[in-house]
Amino acid sequence: MRRLVLLAGVFCACAARQAAPPANPATPVVHYDMEPIKIEAVPGPTGVQIEAFDAEELFERAGAALSAQKYDDAIRFYDKLLTSFPASSYARAGLYNRGLAQRDKKDWPAAIASFKAVAETYADHADSKDALFQLGACHAEQGNWPTSGEVFIRLLERKDLNADDRVEAMARRGFAEFNLKDLETAEKTFRTVLEFRKKIEGEERLATDFYLAFSQYHLAQITHERFRVQAIRLPESQMERDLEVKAGLLLQAQRSYIDTIKFGNAGWASAAGFQVGSLYEELYDAFVKAPVPAEVTGEARQVYQDELHKKIKVLLEKSVRWYRENLLMIERLGVNSDWAEKSKIAYAKLLKLLDPNAMPEPQLAPRGTPTPADAPKPPTPPDAPGRPNPPPTQGDDVKRQIL
Repeated sequence: MRRLVLLAGVFCACAARQAAPPANPATPVVHYDMEPIKIEAVPGPTGVQIEAFDAEELFERAGAALSAQKYDDAIRFYDKLLTSFPASSYARAGLYNRGLAQRDKKDWPAAIASFKAVAETYADHADSKDALFQLGACHAEQGNWPTSGEVFIRLLERKDLNADDRVEAMARRGFAEFNLKDLETAEKTFRTVLEFRKKIEGEERLATDFYLAFSQYHLAQITHERFRVQAIRLPESQMERDLEVKAGLLLQAQRSYIDTIKFGNAGWASAAGFQVGSLYEELYDAFVKAPVPAEVTGEARQVYQDELHKKIKVLLEKSVRWYRENLLMIERLGVNSDWAEKSKIAYAKLLKLLDPNAMPEPQLAPRGTPTPADAPKPPTPPDAPGRPNPPPTQGDDVKRQIL
């Protein structure tokens, strides 16, 4: 059918060139711009075969492969499109979508090259904005935090960002600063996100609360990190001051995690609930590892440690309650994430330390229960000691896909 249509088009074009000029010179001449067709001779099982294809056909076949998660096939079709028809109207979308296929295949260098090409080749087109978001995220996946941060700084200079774009770019910039251990700068950036939300609250509604909860969670993580590194030192006078500071940081981090839960984002709420439980468990461990005054020796040392364990047992009890409440919240929300498993393991471990019969273990929803889809997925950083990965979200992220 395609060949018949094409032959008819050629015949009509030839006839038009041989015909006399129209009687009425004012009659408009209609020109049709058609995508070129390429014909190739390729070896086949029965000999050489002739294949005819155009940019639209390749684009559609590539898109179908991408939707079916057949990334190698999608990349092959997009490559063929870009090589055979570099000036096609499908080239820009094909280049971008090739980056998506490479990203989903986790071929980060290739994805970076594709998204960078979109951003640079089509700098004046709106798609360059989405390409920059993808570019910054791919650099983050590689742990290239300096470059990731620079990309989002560049994005924030654009004039075509809507409120959701601006919030996402600021949050991802803060995430890069956080992973570079520049906690003071990251704290300012995350606070700017929340301040921006208050500024536009009466004018523009955000499509998702994901990056708001993301920013609040990382503000809590920054305080949590300061809590972790706060040492408990001798002499006793210094120890008292250190404990006062550490306890203050715990309460500050707890309030910030609770503020994260208040956003109602299921993924970040489950992560924040787990972290509050871990705060009390970490304070308990800090007490256990705290230096013993030099004058406490012999049998007195054992008595000292026994009394200490009795007094700080309440911290483990608080931790157990938070893990338990988090498990119940996770069950209500139907969250399917690593935080459910982390909370369950921590809860069971502390119950065993305290009293296995103290309270019944909450029953989790079966694995596979979907998490409400309300947000794009942030880049997942590599594991860091003492800091679990951010919670995964259900389903695929907002791909900014051009189809």
